Amino acid sequence: MFAPLVLALAPVTAWASDFHSPFVLAPASLAPTEAAFVARCGPVDGALTQVARRAAEERAHGTPMDSARLGHELRLRGAPYVWPRLWMITGHGLGDAPSLDALAPWRASLHPLGERRCGAGIAQDANGLEVVAVVMVDVLADLAPLPTRVRAGQWLTVDATLRRTAEDARVFVAGANGIPRSVPTSRRGSHVIARFAPDRPGRFTVQVMLDGDRGPRPVLEALVFAEVEPADEAPGVPGEDTQPFGPADQALERNVAGLRHAFALPPLVRDVRLDALARAHAAAMAKAQTAAHDLGAGDPIERLRDAGLTARDAGENVASARTALEAHRALYASPSHRANLLRPEFRRVGFGVERDARGMLWVAELFASGLR
Repeated sequence: MFAPLVLALAPVTAWASDFHSPFVLAPASLAPTEAAFVARCGPVDGALTQVARRAAEERAHGTPMDSARLGHELRLRGAPYVWPRLWMITGHGLGDAPSLDALAPWRASLHPLGERRCGAGIAQDANGLEVVAVVMVDVLADLAPLPTRVRAGQWLTVDATLRRTAEDARVFVAGANGIPRSVPTSRRGSHVIARFAPDRPGRFTVQVMLDGDRGPRPVLEALVFAEVEPADEAPGVPGEDTQPFGPADQALERNVAGLRHAFALPPLVRDVRLDALARAHAAAMAKAQTAAHDLGAGDPIERLRDAGLTARDAGENVASARTALEAHRALYASPSHRANLLRPEFRRVGFGVERDARGMLWVAELFASGLR
């Protein structure tokens, strides 16, 4: 029987020189158990493999990796993938058929959105138990190299190759002042091209959005550091509420209120009509196990119309996370979602939260102006 790797990985502190995808990995570099799990999951990716190994090691040392850490580990390695999923199993002889078969229900529960890529890692805990982690992403676009460290004022080109047909594509940049903006974007065949220059020293988040049959969706994210050294994400966001009490929808309401106050924006009024629509959509996402804006009942504008409501403008944020605070942090970290949170024209909001059988929260935030 194959002896599992006892991984003693040094902390990853050096950021990659650029963001790009995919990450080629020679199959021979995988341990046999890793190769067996990847074969049941999808094409192997080098960055996902390294993160899976890190997740297995941390679980073996008693520190399970949450979604925020999972995303951060990908960013450290220059991987622009979004919505990574993590599956883990602990036991003896995990390379056998029953252990491999245990992966199938999880994989089948996740609705495929694009080209699936996977990584698997194995470690051993202090009691001799094996730990296997599998990280999977659905890839709708790949990114040409984008440098991590740049000068303020340096022009950069975002070049994304689409892996799925899209009606429209946009690139958002959230700069050092925290305010996201859309940058001019063009299409050249399967390529999405945008150029921007960091206007000041600091950290910039770059996001590629595609409009498809399920509505707008972030498909790539990268970090650019202008004249500052890369550093870990701040532990919180402006105005967040870290009090672990009360229903999740009320926690999100406090988070959004605090965020808008921190940016001196008009407060949002919670609306029971928007609450009902948001709750219905959160339940639909939990059932489909997919975060999307259109799951068959229409986009936010269509759902408002079907409920007998009209709005001058509307926007929606959707997410899946373990806690309300984790969802809020993830939405703030995404430039396009942050744009909804900070849009001054919005006056009303509804929150919907559904917890699935695995304990994950599915969140919908519905914003509107001129609602009647």
